[in-house]
Amino acid sequence: MKTKPLLVLIVVLAMAALGPGLWNGSAQEKATQGEDIKGNQVGVIEEQGPSGHQTIGIDENTILEDPRKELPLRFSTLMTWDYQPEGDHPPPEKIKELHGRTVHLTGFMYPLQEGKSVQYFCLLRTTQTCCYGPRPQYNQYVFVEMAKPTEFHRLDPISCVGKFKVEPTPQEGFIYRLEGESCETISKR
Repeated sequence: MKTKPLLVLIVVLAMAALGPGLWNGSAQEKATQGEDIKGNQVGVIEEQGPSGHQTIGIDENTILEDPRKELPLRFSTLMTWDYQPEGDHPPPEKIKELHGRTVHLTGFMYPLQEGKSVQYFCLLRTTQTCCYGPRPQYNQYVFVEMAKPTEFHRLDPISCVGKFKVEPTPQEGFIYRLEGESCETISKR
């Protein structure tokens, strides 16, 4: 799938609106359990970010691997590539090996279009209740293009399945892309 120039601009502008609390993995945490539609247990963490910003994140240690299903991909793995747009730093081997693989990634939607159903969004490890702050780093989100629109969920974690692409194109606003096949919400107990 090829992205459109207007969509690229939307990605960059939308990501610029995200707040600092979104990317702070430290501070006070309170874990709860959620269960995805297929019955997998997933930990959801409430985090206290800078300046009192509240975020909700995925405890990646609770994502289980099932050899009969898609490869689980974690944001902690994606964040190992310290991508710098002005340099020529190739991704680590473990990230290169993921290119073209069908993966399962759990996170939160940040829509890049309006409506109850979206076809383009960014998948993030955490979300927040306030949307002011600096743009996140390229290695902290995945640009998702669904084959067909899917229901938008702002504060509910979702699990997306699709073909993962390592495509460092900062001029388009991303380095990681997912050709989405399906997304399901994770129900909370």
